[in-house]
Amino acid sequence: MSFDFVKKLDFESEFFNLYKISESAYAAICKEDSSMRANAGFIDIGDYLIIVDTTMSIGAAKDLIKAATHYTQKEPNFIVITHYHLDHIMGNSLLDVSTQIMTSDRTLKNLQTEGRKRIEDIKKMDLKKLESSLNKVTDEVQRKRGEIELAVAKTIQSEGFTIREPNITFKTGCVIHGNNKNVHLRTFQKAHTDGDVIVYIPEEKILFTGDLLFARTDPWLGSGDPEGWISLSEELFTIDFKIAVPGHGELASKDEFTLQSKYIEEILRIVKKKIDAGEDPTTIKREHFSEEFQSWKSPIFQRNIEFLSEYLKKS
Repeated sequence: MSFDFVKKLDFESEFFNLYKISESAYAAICKEDSSMRANAGFIDIGDYLIIVDTTMSIGAAKDLIKAATHYTQKEPNFIVITHYHLDHIMGNSLLDVSTQIMTSDRTLKNLQTEGRKRIEDIKKMDLKKLESSLNKVTDEVQRKRGEIELAVAKTIQSEGFTIREPNITFKTGCVIHGNNKNVHLRTFQKAHTDGDVIVYIPEEKILFTGDLLFARTDPWLGSGDPEGWISLSEELFTIDFKIAVPGHGELASKDEFTLQSKYIEEILRIVKKKIDAGEDPTTIKREHFSEEFQSWKSPIFQRNIEFLSEYLKKS
């Protein structure tokens, strides 16, 4: 879908393309195979500058902050974290305590449990073994992904590395009141994760979805509730917005929520059919899906199959 009101900005970054999507909102859309891994953005509401997610790459986060200060002539006042996954929080500590970090109660809890455990696991990784394994990879795509994973591990194991955790949380939602615009934060039932947050500017009809929307790429199902996600997508569809900044993928319209729900429904149905027939679900391939999903490319595809194989057997 074409968004005539969106302006691609002449900002140089190896990690993302930068778009001005409204008077106050900017979207940093991750370049293909970038170590940034996920989309981000920033919002200028007059007396406050808000960063939405800080990505998986310290370099990308630095570029994001540089872009935000350049185009708004302000220093960030808030970081809003949409959920606890590392590809959305690695750059938190680039900003000191004068910048408040906000999220939902449940996302903070997940960050303090699942997030901390993930970081500790990465700290224990053998970097030399990772590098040795990477040297044996011949597939270019797999090698690129391995290089990103190695870079993340090196960052986390570097001296003095920490991830700042949110210091302001809310139970269901809150509003950041600026002298030009208001930004609404809301959280929902378990979907992509437990405690996902959206960022909404009602005056401009702009929606930052975090990973509640993967635009035309496999959504990661393994941290949440697939059925709950389908139900929530129907609710998000009713929000009055003209453009969405997804957690992954290109700028999106409402139709992307419908397409994503169709994907989740379809993968659930296909995996369940295999299980009911006593067959191995991990043999499922792209060609078993509707034509509109066969061109999607993501390493998450096989991980989703493996997760649902266990998920559906337990339910």
